[in-house]
Amino acid sequence: MLGRLDRWRKARAIFVRPDGPEAERAVASAFGRNWARAAMYGRARRLLLERTPEFFLDALATAVGPLADRIRVAPEDMQQTKWDAMSRLTPLPRARAEVKALWLADELTTGEFFVEFQPLFDLKSGQIVGYEGLLRGRGRDSAARLAAEIFPAAEALQLERAFERFSWSCVLESAERLPENSLLFINVNPRLMERTENALAALGEEADRRGVAFSRLALDLVEIETLPGVPELAPALTVPRDLGAAIALDDVTSGYNTLQYCHALQPEWIKVDSELTRGIARDPRRRAILRFLGDLAREFSAALIAEGVESGEDLDVCAAEGVGVAQGYFLARPAVDPPEATAAFREWLASRPSSVQSA
Repeated sequence: MLGRLDRWRKARAIFVRPDGPEAERAVASAFGRNWARAAMYGRARRLLLERTPEFFLDALATAVGPLADRIRVAPEDMQQTKWDAMSRLTPLPRARAEVKALWLADELTTGEFFVEFQPLFDLKSGQIVGYEGLLRGRGRDSAARLAAEIFPAAEALQLERAFERFSWSCVLESAERLPENSLLFINVNPRLMERTENALAALGEEADRRGVAFSRLALDLVEIETLPGVPELAPALTVPRDLGAAIALDDVTSGYNTLQYCHALQPEWIKVDSELTRGIARDPRRRAILRFLGDLAREFSAALIAEGVESGEDLDVCAAEGVGVAQGYFLARPAVDPPEATAAFREWLASRPSSVQSA
């Protein structure tokens, strides 16, 4: 896979094939005389690169607009036959995503991956409930890459399954830096899970290799609201549950489908996304959604976690509406070594008469 992608770096020309008369006219308009003069290979034409492949693909996508899905492209490779190139024509949107994600291919070979931990705090006692493991990347330019960049890039490169297992391995290996027996929230993409009891066997193997008991794990089912057919996930969670793992619904932003998720999966935790909690003190509508989620959590004996909390006033609202646990920059920033509570959060705790200050 990475070898195929490397052809984009070395390409001096790109084969472009429009599918259908409308797409043909759009491409001809975009390239003008260059298109008319380009060498033809079947229905594709060979266009010389004047700048980078990324610039070429971006300019083409902009020029053809909604017809991009009807155009296929492939980089020229002097070591392959034209037949090989024609057999590897890729839809323009996918090719663009692959080329934009080539930095991840670099980091997999020459970069560095590491894990930061962000604690989750009980809002009454101030004690740390557990830690979320967050994968980071650092390339040759020393710039840090966050998970929000890394995992979409892995998907664009069609490496998402292998990369998710790699991320589990990194987080579980780094768990040795955590206090003994502390709860570890580990991200699991439900879209990549088979609907069988062996779906998370790879996670089990990685946990065994690293000596991390499943009873220490809370499986963060990320972007749960984007997933159709949530009840079908239940069999995949049977074995982790039997081994003592907890289940967390992650990135929840509304109560629309959360009732269905809770009924099907019986989670121990519901994690409310920062999209809902950030600035909630000034938004009555989002506060009403959080109140509903609090009622729902109590109905299913689940604990509500507020993610992405960045201010004391937002934390006030979360606590008032039934949130028992929170994480975010206001409480503690992610760090390689498990961080302590911020001074601001300690002050917030001290201002609450029923709190026990032990953060």
